Amino acid sequence: MVGPPLRRAPALAAALLTVAAGVAAAAATATLEAGGVAVLAYPSARGVRGSGLPDGGARQIQLATGRGEREGAWIVAKGGGPVEAKVDAGSLGPLGIELAWAHFVQVGDSVVPDALLPWSGEARAAERLTQPLYVRVVVPRTAAPGTYRGTVSVTVAGSTTAVPVEVRVFPFTQPAADERTLLTSFHVSPTTYLNTVSRIYGLTSTSQRRAANGALFRFLAHYGLSPSSWGFGEPRSAAGYASSPKWWLDSAANMRDAVGAGAFAAMRIPVSSNRTGSGHWIAGLSPSEPERWCDYLRSVRSFWADSGWLAHAVPLLYAQDEPSLDGERLVARQSKTLHQCWPGARSMMTGTPSPTGADRFLYDGRDGDDLDVWVVLSRRYYGRYTVPAQQRSGNRARELFSSIERVRKRASIWSYTYDGVGGTPGFRADEPLSDPRMLLLWNALEGLQGLLYGQGVTSYDRGNPLDRVSRRGEFVLAYPGPNGPIPSARLEQIRDGMEDWALLDAVRRAHGSARVRAILGNAGLFSADARGVHLACRLGCELRSGTKYSWPHWSRDATTAARIERARLAAFYAIG
Repeated sequence: MVGPPLRRAPALAAALLTVAAGVAAAAATATLEAGGVAVLAYPSARGVRGSGLPDGGARQIQLATGRGEREGAWIVAKGGGPVEAKVDAGSLGPLGIELAWAHFVQVGDSVVPDALLPWSGEARAAERLTQPLYVRVVVPRTAAPGTYRGTVSVTVAGSTTAVPVEVRVFPFTQPAADERTLLTSFHVSPTTYLNTVSRIYGLTSTSQRRAANGALFRFLAHYGLSPSSWGFGEPRSAAGYASSPKWWLDSAANMRDAVGAGAFAAMRIPVSSNRTGSGHWIAGLSPSEPERWCDYLRSVRSFWADSGWLAHAVPLLYAQDEPSLDGERLVARQSKTLHQCWPGARSMMTGTPSPTGADRFLYDGRDGDDLDVWVVLSRRYYGRYTVPAQQRSGNRARELFSSIERVRKRASIWSYTYDGVGGTPGFRADEPLSDPRMLLLWNALEGLQGLLYGQGVTSYDRGNPLDRVSRRGEFVLAYPGPNGPIPSARLEQIRDGMEDWALLDAVRRAHGSARVRAILGNAGLFSADARGVHLACRLGCELRSGTKYSWPHWSRDATTAARIERARLAAFYAIG
């Protein structure tokens, strides 16, 4: 049954700090049982290791959510031995609860509970003395606002603890894929994924491989990740899509299978970038000869239009990654060809507008060759530190930001990230689990329209990724599974962050950017308030930090998860 109508109550807002921490210390003590068994709940963004119970645990799960969202929380079972769980739906009504077993993966020198294995709750041996379990609540878009309740009972070494689950559903509804949403483009290697699944699980038939390939794209759509590669669905010649009795050469059928797996809000046009060797160019087309693309682009556009995809998806051309000024002139030629041969498609490039205006030709509104989407590295969004001697020529803390604001009148601004100079949150497995969420919240803070990730979702090395991943996990956001990809805990935070973005976007449209900054600043997530974002760097910024580039202070400790939930509540109340 649905609870009473929602009311704007400050006391309720305080109580609903997801997986409330007000009695955390007492709860942790009270739930410890003989033999060292304990079962506690934590917010989904709270990092959990296998050596002990984190601070801030609670006896119950409390979630504040909109309709059409998937919100999660951790249950951490301490005691070792067999662990099992049972769900009592209680008064959850149309809401569903999914369980996942957090599998520990070796990441560098760390062992991280990152792979969220599908789990029915059957008894299985704990992998560590402290075993995290993930609880995912699925709220349909048609759910009525109100309070819903259920229970997850966890048995550890023969001792059972009931964990109440209370879900407060607000009237806000997450946008559908074809509505206003954060656009994405994530690097995916379907070939690597399929080869790894085949090697680990022994796929031998064409039907098995096609099923695994389809499962990958369904998974991507489910998590809101638009792929930057269509794998076996990419044309092999300049004539465009073709059919073949050999399934791996049947680009037409494979493309239909990929996009038919789920709606993608953005779709990358299959043209190679400057990072691709000539022997691997899609359709044999050189990214540096855009004047030869026109017939190909028209063929691809016709295929997409006939398939009905252009009704909901934004077609994107991404053919230059971090180019020099000469490379930007090539981008102008690419944009001109795209705009002439595929009206409505958008050209995209990773890079920051020059503070000197040297690349003004990409946003001057002339000759039809402007760049449509600037994708800016997060740590290069604002500027950098300025030593006293250089400050005579002006402070550089916001020089890049000023350039971005200049082009924002004509183009969309996205962000991207990769491991490098510290100072901004990323997607590594050895970072705080809240970091991926914080990067998405920063996108909401600055009102950015999209997120590109070029490192990889399924860029596996040899061996089994479920045992070990290299490069600090940055290239693996999903693991190979027998029935489809297995999400990482980081990917759950990325999807939750996309939902946060949509919620805060609704606040921005209703009340303006100052309210968004105030919500995130008041929650202690960023050094921001209604007046603006306050930057930190080594020298010359408003605040001090040890980083080269200027960026706001951001939360990354044990309090971050509760702060995120505080911000979500404030956003729900802001839009009513």
